[in-house]
Amino acid sequence: MALKALDLETLSKHVNGLSNKDKVIKIFQYGAQALQHYVFTDATDPRAQKINTLFWSLVLHRKLFRYMNSLSEIVNIKKRLQEISSDDPNIDKVNSVLLLGKNSSFFVFWLLDNAVYLSMGKLVKFNAGPAALLSYKLWLFANICNMLRNIRLYSNCRGDKQRSKDLELAIVKDVADIVVALGFSKMADPYISWGQIGLAGVLSALLHLHLAWPRVYHNKPKSQ
Repeated sequence: MALKALDLETLSKHVNGLSNKDKVIKIFQYGAQALQHYVFTDATDPRAQKINTLFWSLVLHRKLFRYMNSLSEIVNIKKRLQEISSDDPNIDKVNSVLLLGKNSSFFVFWLLDNAVYLSMGKLVKFNAGPAALLSYKLWLFANICNMLRNIRLYSNCRGDKQRSKDLELAIVKDVADIVVALGFSKMADPYISWGQIGLAGVLSALLHLHLAWPRVYHNKPKSQ
């Protein structure tokens, strides 16, 4: 199994998938955040103000783009509960529990994220600050669960170099997401800067796009 060669058709299909398109926008959002911190440090600079406007515009855009993602998590939670309660000895219950922790945290995260969007868009008047901080803590827990799962999968991965490499990159992505969540939740103040959050966000998005890139299977299974 190897990465499919880059061509215009494959690239077009890749970046126009819903999840991948969100990650492309994420690169610009967090890139603008990093620029704010490392390049345009003077808040009165017109260029800095434009970058700030771009950042918050993309924040709102992505929040709207991800609206109702909680429905997908309901489906995932149902699957995890079925796996945990199953008598099938082939089901990895530890893996299912870690995924349940991830899916449950994301379910509440998406609901809070939707509420924050309504407040930021001035559609509903309420103080969204506490909801936003709680959502980032839930995002942090979800990423920790995912990282533990990937570390466990990596430790059990034998003989598949591409799979091992992908899991290594997935773990790096988890760490980057954890940095972002720690930064936005203010649980790591003052150790994680606004610029470091931006760089971690860009790295996470790039790794997602790489890991989601189509694969080519050289040894096709024989038809039955």
